[in-house]
Amino acid sequence: MKQDIRTAARKHRNSMKRRFPGLTETSLDLIVSASTEYNPDFPTSFFFTWLQEQNDKLQFNCTLIELEKIRDWYFDEGKNLRHASGKFFSIEGIKVKVSTESGTKEWNQPVINQPEIGILGIICQKHSGILYFLMQAKMEPGNVNKIQMSPTLQATRSNFTQVHGGKKPPYLEYFQSLDDKKIIVDQLQSEQGARFLKKRNRNMIIEIRPDEKVDVLDNYCWLTLGQLKVLLEKDNIVNMDARTVLSCTQLNFA
Repeated sequence: MKQDIRTAARKHRNSMKRRFPGLTETSLDLIVSASTEYNPDFPTSFFFTWLQEQNDKLQFNCTLIELEKIRDWYFDEGKNLRHASGKFFSIEGIKVKVSTESGTKEWNQPVINQPEIGILGIICQKHSGILYFLMQAKMEPGNVNKIQMSPTLQATRSNFTQVHGGKKPPYLEYFQSLDDKKIIVDQLQSEQGARFLKKRNRNMIIEIRPDEKVDVLDNYCWLTLGQLKVLLEKDNIVNMDARTVLSCTQLNFA
């Protein structure tokens, strides 16, 4: 079966190479993966059962509390909300003035000030000649449906330097040492400018060797770009950060 998959992938790759001779090898890999929904180890139909199982076994509760009661957070003399470590982010107020040919607009608003560069990174690897992407089923307390699919690594600098005193996020080491990795995407992209003050993330997709053993944790799975395309068409399945990273892929010509 794997040999059949490999043969089909090679034929499709060669066909695209003849049709578009200027495409780079990386672009051909992305095209083949985007054209492949078939995943013998993790079919798309099984994905939804798996995602529901991830949701069912996760129990959590969110309760709104007063800002003054949040542990390790405080209001400074300027009434900005800050973390006791001096890291993470602060909630501050800004006055905005925009002048255009049509006139001047002014408003005041709160803004999240986080002068750090986080990492939004996806690991990919060839299985039977096809690129698969390691995605995480991640719970975030503001999600409407508890769990959504996120990049392999989704972490602020404060998170991965363990300011919170917890464990390092899984797979961080893959993005800290890139010497033996193939870099498909590595771009600085800004966060939502309406809510964050000059915040940026390092959007990354790295390819590891086909023979490299990866310990896939329970809430992670390998998916092709073709499968991800199917999931992207559905509401609240692939989170905003994963969409941002995947949108950085492009077809390059030599």
